Amino acid sequence: MKVYGGNGSRVKNSGHSARKPESAGGNNINHSNNGNNTGRNVRGEASQPKKKKGGKAVLIVFLIIALIVGGMFIYWKVTTEPPDIGDNIQTDSNENNQPVDPKASPEITDTATREIGRFYTVLVVGKDQIQSNTDTIMLARYDAVEHNVNVISIPRDTLVNVPSKVKKINTVYYNDNGGIEALMDEVQDIAGFRPDSYVVVDTSAFEKIIDTLGGVYFDVPVDMDYEDPTQNLSIHIQKGYQWLNGENALKVYRFRHGYAMGDIDRLEVQHNLIKACAEQMLKLGNITKLYSAAKIISENSETNLSYGNMQWYAQEFLKMSMENINIMTLPGDYSCSIRGGSYVGIKVDEWIAMVNQNLNPLKLPIKAEDCNILYQIANDGAYQLSPSNFVVTNGGEVAGGLNSFYNFK
Repeated sequence: MKVYGGNGSRVKNSGHSARKPESAGGNNINHSNNGNNTGRNVRGEASQPKKKKGGKAVLIVFLIIALIVGGMFIYWKVTTEPPDIGDNIQTDSNENNQPVDPKASPEITDTATREIGRFYTVLVVGKDQIQSNTDTIMLARYDAVEHNVNVISIPRDTLVNVPSKVKKINTVYYNDNGGIEALMDEVQDIAGFRPDSYVVVDTSAFEKIIDTLGGVYFDVPVDMDYEDPTQNLSIHIQKGYQWLNGENALKVYRFRHGYAMGDIDRLEVQHNLIKACAEQMLKLGNITKLYSAAKIISENSETNLSYGNMQWYAQEFLKMSMENINIMTLPGDYSCSIRGGSYVGIKVDEWIAMVNQNLNPLKLPIKAEDCNILYQIANDGAYQLSPSNFVVTNGGEVAGGLNSFYNFK
């Protein structure tokens, strides 16, 4: 838009006056310098310029921007909502005994089994590159009242009571009868409750999120050198405090071959990297970047969470501090061996105590007999396994029978 001053006429720069000659009569109201009917010659008088329109243009632009920003804010407000807790609702405690809609009110609603609006649980699963096993399994509970989150890693080799030959939790998702529902079943078996939500995320999403945040500073604990052509994986990162882009952060997260304590040390490094990323997000305090991260997860995952649910989690995240983020590992026996195979046996008493303190979203405490946890009394590497050496907490049988265990020898 061009804005002109003066009388609004466009004048060529020809060196000659563009003024029309005066008519003989003095009362020409169309005269370029006469805006009067007095007949007086006002050639020497300065013309009064019209008021410029620049201020109005700036105001229009400002209003357009305000409408866009306001529209985005309204959209975020309308679409942002907490996750549905689904089958974990039973009935409310009112006299009509009717189901409770968790979206009916933002306030906490008391039901027979839990307080709707307080605890939200989610199972986070990371795929490996060749999609043969799940690389990461984490169970989390967010407390919307206290604004804290507890995250517990379930080791890849955790022993679970499944009929397949390799009874490790990281094999469940990719088994013939697997998938996310089968994995949710196994998590329910060992935790005593079914997570409200799940996110099965491709590892590439982790890389994109880190880049969206502008990278992360992290103290790499060991020199990392590893090559695996089958996974198109090449890791060469030196030990020490350094800035990591998304690609290198993912490599640090995936590295597992140089730790003294194997998977235990790897989980600790993963936890520290997650905390470093969380600290970076909190320092930024940028809800727009967190919404971008939510979009990346939504576009690169299998999940029952809507984009609006992820926006809600992003919004809730900024209400926390680092002291509100707790990451732990399932207590297990890492020396467990069955037919030459290395398993992580669940330490039942310690695990049940951890579940009730950090994960349980229900009112009543979870007991060992509520779970289908298979554990071994003593290490047994023999081919013929002793039935008395294996116990299932709910009194059931070993799925598939003792002879179903794969012989690694």
